[in-house]
Amino acid sequence: MISFKNFSYTYKSQKKPTLKNINLEIANGEKVLIVGASGSGKSTLGSCINGLIPHSLGGKIEGDCTIDGLDLVSSSIYEISKRVGTVLQDSDAQFVGLTVAEDIAFTLENQEIPQKKMRETVSRMASVVSMEDFLDRSPQAISGGQKQRVSLAGVLVDDVDILLFDEPLANLDPRTGEQAIELIDQIHTDTNKTIIIIEHRLEDVLSRPVDRIILIDDGGILLDSTPRKLLASGLLVSNGIREPLYLAALRKAGCDLSGQDLSNLDSIAVDTFSDKLGLWARMNGRIPQVPQGKDILKVENLCYSYDGKRKALEDISFCVKEGEMLSVLGKNGAGKSTLAKVIIGICPPDSGKLIIDGVDGFGDTIASRSMSVGYVMQDPNHMISHNLIYDEIAFGLRERGLPEEQIRPRVEAVLQLCGLGKYHKWPISALSYGQKKRVTIASILVMQPKILILDEPTAGQDYLHYRAIMEFLKGLNKKIGITILFVTHDMHLALEYTPRAIVLADGKLLDDAPIANIFANEELLIKANLKRTSLFTLAKKAGIENIGGFIEGFIQSERQERDCETTGSSSDFERIPQLKLGGRKKSRRRLKREASDDRSGFGPGLSYIEKDSWIHHLTGVSKFVFFLGWIVLCLTTFDTRLLLVAFAVSLIALWQTRIPFSHFRGFINLIMVLVTMNTLFIYLFSPGQGSVYMGTRTVILGNAEAFYALTRETLWYLIVIWLKYMTIFPIALIFVVATNPSEFASSLNRLKVSYNVSYSVALALRYLPEVTGDYTHISEAQQSRGVDISKNAPLKTRIVNMGRILSPLVLSSLGRVEVVTNAMTLRGFGRGKRRTWYNASKLKGPDFAVIGIILVFLVVSFVSRFCFKRMFFYPFS
Repeated sequence: MISFKNFSYTYKSQKKPTLKNINLEIANGEKVLIVGASGSGKSTLGSCINGLIPHSLGGKIEGDCTIDGLDLVSSSIYEISKRVGTVLQDSDAQFVGLTVAEDIAFTLENQEIPQKKMRETVSRMASVVSMEDFLDRSPQAISGGQKQRVSLAGVLVDDVDILLFDEPLANLDPRTGEQAIELIDQIHTDTNKTIIIIEHRLEDVLSRPVDRIILIDDGGILLDSTPRKLLASGLLVSNGIREPLYLAALRKAGCDLSGQDLSNLDSIAVDTFSDKLGLWARMNGRIPQVPQGKDILKVENLCYSYDGKRKALEDISFCVKEGEMLSVLGKNGAGKSTLAKVIIGICPPDSGKLIIDGVDGFGDTIASRSMSVGYVMQDPNHMISHNLIYDEIAFGLRERGLPEEQIRPRVEAVLQLCGLGKYHKWPISALSYGQKKRVTIASILVMQPKILILDEPTAGQDYLHYRAIMEFLKGLNKKIGITILFVTHDMHLALEYTPRAIVLADGKLLDDAPIANIFANEELLIKANLKRTSLFTLAKKAGIENIGGFIEGFIQSERQERDCETTGSSSDFERIPQLKLGGRKKSRRRLKREASDDRSGFGPGLSYIEKDSWIHHLTGVSKFVFFLGWIVLCLTTFDTRLLLVAFAVSLIALWQTRIPFSHFRGFINLIMVLVTMNTLFIYLFSPGQGSVYMGTRTVILGNAEAFYALTRETLWYLIVIWLKYMTIFPIALIFVVATNPSEFASSLNRLKVSYNVSYSVALALRYLPEVTGDYTHISEAQQSRGVDISKNAPLKTRIVNMGRILSPLVLSSLGRVEVVTNAMTLRGFGRGKRRTWYNASKLKGPDFAVIGIILVFLVVSFVSRFCFKRMFFYPFS
């Protein structure tokens, strides 16, 4: 099925090969797991299997590779994609459809399958992955596990023989990840397809059987064997792979595992080790210690809602001790990130108390809150806005107005503390992902916050890198006593590094307890959508009653084994003088309004909004024709009567979309300002233009001899110009929010526009909301480090600070483009000269009526202007 013989590959930008002398055979129907540390070459191997290498990524290939009988080099990527279906790591980024059904249909569209047959196939594949009730939903509006199902259905429609999963667990909470592995196993059992999984979360994947595990290291195959032999080999930890927890616990208890099948807990005869495990539990089982010290953070009865209706946080109360390391646990969408935003000041709460180091936090500006609470985003590239490491770390202090002679010693101290001293003159682009992570942490630490909040600090990292970043943070906690909160669904992180956790679900606090007690509470884990650890299952199988004590004993044993000495001392970390920022405190209502203004950016999101209105039901062709005709009408006519009628029609049409006017308020205000400024500039450059057109001059303001004397004719002319542009805008809004991007693409294609160009337009409209979301996310992170984009800041400062946000936004968008391009290529986009469309619609009666209306307007306008020579309607002549 898949064959590599003496295969090596070198990327275009590199001199040394990434894959070295690979010899590998994967048979039909096998289920294979490929593991390895970050940078080992496992993802590169996957890109060879699906054809991205060399057909999209280029590079140099040596040796031979065949995929289901096709030669990798001589076959096209489209031929390979007919045999290999790929589910990429980032489901969100690879979705190209506006709805679940449309995304599943994407491959079929590229194969020119007729619409009727396409809809039947989509319905059947959705049933296979249990998504038949979600076909009309947006892929972004469903859960992480459901997204995986949609991605899988999107490749199954092509009836491929090989399924490749590239880190399918990377963005999933524990329970959802478990369900994803169950689904993959079900597909393998039902279809006998060849399954290849690339993942470093070994224990999670092995919850279901695999035939072989291939361990990759430094571009070569270190071991190709069964799970049983690999787990017995002792090669895992030294090669960046986390050993299963149950295996580590059995070894700590001194159990003789020779002859045992260690591939999963069910295959081990735990009952034969019950005595040893029980003895170890009694000797090492501990009662979790309650944290001591003063409260650095107190949250009491906290409530918050984004829309004023549905509560994202409801009646949350907990305390955090000074110097504590605490996890905030919960499934995706539980409210973890919202809680972090409330604490850092981005989201002013509706009610409740927030006390930071004994001071009431309500009324703080975001800038002043950032002196107490630092926030580090999951992706360091979303925070970095400078080229050099030194400048990035110094940025927050410069924003606070400190002189350079005070900034330098503080930055240098933080660089040493974070192990970046020798890199201070380096460009950030030369750093690894883990080093960039340290830079973002250093850029927050330099401002001496009392609390540091990290959002998913270990997401997507292998065990070696995970250990490196967590030991670094643990060292910071010990050296300078900083309080650290981890917002995460990584249960290993919580288990190994945080003695205590709070658990959220659906915006409510389920528990606040020692981590061992949480992981021993099966009912709680189910409610929070967190899965049981293998430690819990092991203790249960061994008949251990004090499961919490058993887990706590394991935690303490692990911490003692890996505990490492750190260099430096807290005296190296100088305290930064407190600055007076933001002036007096503000009311909760005013803070909420200003926070909304700060986050507005691109507004509430100008994109397609699904509604059941007659305007939504019109085809893209009729709406496009009407929109173009409307622009011609408004730009060519100067008759105020016709413009007033057209303006009224445009407002009525906007109302008919059934979308609340409040959604457009920000855009309407912006356009009114721009159109008014344009009108003012016309007056400034040509104050007598109205008199030229009307043929009279009646001064109503100013000296008749003055250049800028305002005449009635010019005022009328300016009103007409203002009305012309304001009449266009509502129809432009309607076109964007009421036109399905995919249906519009099909309409353009029917108008003889290339489907590549058509789909590019649709994709731009499709991803605009996500770019808006990225902007908001990046903006919040930058504001939390003191970047002021509010109306209180001077215009020049706001413009410069917007650049700090747009820089990482552009880089993030470019990364998204690459992922989307690869996803589309792997699913056959561009394969043929034509394609069909899942959402194509034929013109109906209402479409012809709308086209007729715009033709009537144009005829009236042209007849009035060119036949009757009436350019302006001026009632005062």
